Amino acid sequence: MAGITERNRQKNELASIGFSLRYIDEWQPKTTLYRHKPSYTVSGEVAAVVGTAVTGVPGSPDYVLRKAKIGLFPWMPNDSCTCRWCAQRDPVPQPVAQPAEQVAEKVVEEDISPRRGRRRTGPWFQQS
Repeated sequence: MAGITERNRQKNELASIGFSLRYIDEWQPKTTLYRHKPSYTVSGEVAAVVGTAVTGVPGSPDYVLRKAKIGLFPWMPNDSCTCRWCAQRDPVPQPVAQPAEQVAEKVVEEDISPRRGRRRTGPWFQQS
């Protein structure tokens, strides 16, 4: 097992990836890891798809940390996963801006200046 400084470094790195801070102290001897990144063969064909379980692997923090860097985590990939592979696979939809013509029509219909907000200033800021 690694020294205390190595364990603290591993604990901080695991926490930044999304693991619990208690993982190093309470790790299981064997665990199941799930692919968050597909595995490819040398010829470029998909060997294992996202979500495939890899069972019976060591649960030591240094091993899990090495595998986390290549897309294997002890939790299933889902919508709330924040790893870089899940983020690339499920991009957040960007809001579509309205065309300028529609915005101008709305301003004309409501008779509101596009440069003025709805806030009112106090008497000490109003001009006389």
